[in-house]
Amino acid sequence: MEQLVENKVMKIEDLIEGSNLIDHKKMHGRGGAFLVTTVCDGTVFSRELFSEDQIMFRDSAKEFALKRVLPVVDKIELFDEQLSKKIFREMGDLGFLGIDVPEKFGGMDLDKSTSCLIIDALSSCRNPSIMVTSSAHTGIGTLPIIWYGNESQKEKYLPKLSTGEWMGCFALTEPDAGSDALSGKMKAELSSDGKYYILNGQKIYITNGGWADVCTTFASVNGKYTAFIVDKNCEGYIIGAEEKKMGLKGSSTVTLFFENCKVPIDNVLGEIGQGGPIALNVLYTGRYKLGATTAAGSKYSVDLAVEFSSERKQFGRPIIEFGMMQRKIVHMARRAWEADALVYMTSGSIDVAISKLDKDSPDYYKQMQRCIEDHSIESSICKNVGSEALAYCVDEGVQIFGGAGFIEDYPIAQMYRDERINRIFEGTNEINKLIISGYALKKAILDEIPIREMILLRSDFGINDSSNSIQDLIEESQAVEMSRTIVLNVLNDLIVAYGQDFKNDQFLVENFAEMITAFSIMDTGIKKIKNITNHDQKRFTLPVLKLSILVNYQEVLSKSKDICDYIENHNDSISTLSKIDDCSKLVSFSESKICLEKKIFKDIYKKKGYHLDI
Repeated sequence: MEQLVENKVMKIEDLIEGSNLIDHKKMHGRGGAFLVTTVCDGTVFSRELFSEDQIMFRDSAKEFALKRVLPVVDKIELFDEQLSKKIFREMGDLGFLGIDVPEKFGGMDLDKSTSCLIIDALSSCRNPSIMVTSSAHTGIGTLPIIWYGNESQKEKYLPKLSTGEWMGCFALTEPDAGSDALSGKMKAELSSDGKYYILNGQKIYITNGGWADVCTTFASVNGKYTAFIVDKNCEGYIIGAEEKKMGLKGSSTVTLFFENCKVPIDNVLGEIGQGGPIALNVLYTGRYKLGATTAAGSKYSVDLAVEFSSERKQFGRPIIEFGMMQRKIVHMARRAWEADALVYMTSGSIDVAISKLDKDSPDYYKQMQRCIEDHSIESSICKNVGSEALAYCVDEGVQIFGGAGFIEDYPIAQMYRDERINRIFEGTNEINKLIISGYALKKAILDEIPIREMILLRSDFGINDSSNSIQDLIEESQAVEMSRTIVLNVLNDLIVAYGQDFKNDQFLVENFAEMITAFSIMDTGIKKIKNITNHDQKRFTLPVLKLSILVNYQEVLSKSKDICDYIENHNDSISTLSKIDDCSKLVSFSESKICLEKKIFKDIYKKKGYHLDI
């Protein structure tokens, strides 16, 4: 062990010098850059950097959510179609439905971070049903036309979609095509007069389907998967009955039937055969935006838990005074903070990439899509971390409420039902794990970012010394950098052992995706702390960051050992496991997990709820 430490110390200067071979400034705005950008070299966008304009949008959206929507949420949940549509149109009047629509078509064309912030603020209404209705419309319901529509299609549809006069939906899933969405069987044939495409098939679980005026759907034209814009009044377009859902009871979800449905040839979206890219590209945006709504819901669940446990008494005192309740609330707040940090890290990086594009270029939206797809890893991480954070928070919330949590009169019961869908739509969390690992593999093999160079630099498992760490966070900086080293070396082992076949072993894929996710939380959190200048906010945030790094560092170690143990049992030439065991001992934390938990709870109790937003 002593020899190991000596070797590592000798390697530190080489490591730091070698890391300078990578131009980290060029990594800003690149998808997957967090894998290779060190703690001291990297920056992330976070809510601490909101501009005055962004704060104005946030305040406006929050005021609408609290004053207009919150008082009527009970009515919305009774499936009041007229009320939901009225609120939807009011959102349009305020510009919230035209977030991504170009100004020439009546929208605001805002940056992606502001778009997330508005969704975040609107979530203050505490009603997932109306949020799903509006989010499905502004995202998958409208983006395909913005990105792929020709000028006449944009002129016809976008102004009315932007104002809320029309509602949009996205019909992709079929009875035999869910996660494997592009295997859909719906067909489209050109009519004998050449004026229409005749669509036959069905699409299931369509959000907004019963209320929408415009539908983007997909069908095969002579074996070429193609997108179509279908108006509600197209002959043969049939809306099925509303589904009886577990949650989101105030939103519309139906099956759509296309029975010799006549769609004008002018309503082909994009080109024949372009349906696959259209379907998949719009989903990336929905994933990081879902991270915003689930992070907001997680914070609200913390507030509910603190409020209820402060009032509920057992054994002669409020249950919030019991350590087990306190510990639950602490980790609810931690996971909400992690999800929130990842959302704005992702949207901010995408904004940097988009800002470099020429808006007047005829390929502007094609280039924008590439920027967003480039951040596939981050988008999928946002979706998974946010949805799993909310699931954790709501489940623990029910436990804190006890018997009351099982009673519909209490809001946590509805949240428990509503949250479950988040791990299913926008691509199941399992599909997103495939994306996380698959795109990391792709970026390494195609050398899209300098993963190979960083693997070479980190092959000896060196760690940064205090001169290359964030002040007051030396231990945590070392943990993040050691995790970076472990992640990259495990990726290298997977490539050496399996090559591209790695993506076919889902036991390895899932573990590696969870490893990258845990590392991304650590890396984002420690870079975010550099944006905090307010003394009180920094004091509140530091123990949460330290706890987050401690928890996720253990996750990185655990998953890496599982992977390496399996690989080495099948490949004698790989011996990373022993290095991980030895080098993990070089990282230590001066504050214990329990000490951090107790410190964080005192801050939450003092603020009477989630305490980490500015």
